Amino acid sequence: MKTLQQCEQFLGRVGLATVLPGKTALLPCLLWEAQGHRGPFSGADQAFHNVWKWKDELPQKRLAWAGRLLGGQVILLHVSLLPAFLGARGRLSPQELYEDGGLSREAHRLWQTLQATTGSLSRAELKSGMLAKDFDRACRELERLLVLTRSGSVALNQGWDSNSYALVERHFAQVIPLPHGPARQLVKESLQRAAPEASEAQLRRWLKSIG
Repeated sequence: MKTLQQCEQFLGRVGLATVLPGKTALLPCLLWEAQGHRGPFSGADQAFHNVWKWKDELPQKRLAWAGRLLGGQVILLHVSLLPAFLGARGRLSPQELYEDGGLSREAHRLWQTLQATTGSLSRAELKSGMLAKDFDRACRELERLLVLTRSGSVALNQGWDSNSYALVERHFAQVIPLPHGPARQLVKESLQRAAPEASEAQLRRWLKSIG
């Protein structure tokens, strides 16, 4: 896997994948596919640099949703599966969720900030005075709910590029959620196909976290 097109095609075949390998390694991994093996890696590896770039380009081009959906790792979900995952989640109003105590104040603030813009915002623009730990926690909260997606990157003067963020309903405005029942079944089948070694208990936990 040496090009963005090949990366998108791989993601389309597997449905969803982590960017980097995790402890359990149940889901497909973009880095391992780019390396061609499951061995060690470093920031100096070309495969690592390619994947680090593609993880931003795929959501920027609306070819994949990106964020922390099933735990602590960043996952890319191919856009062809987004109707199923949104349908399995069900209809969701961040404002009502916040009023009912199901969304933190920080996550609600990020959602309101993005609601007030028509496009994406960089981490620095969206964070705007919020403590880094609070910002990261709020982002994870909205990503888990499929309200927020990473949507590209912004170059910084020093260090790695910074994430950009957008609301799913705007960034993927063309995506129409499937009805809940068929969507949930399709999500279950997609997870089983992507992670055939996952236990039934793990699959149930994943499904519960989605909706």
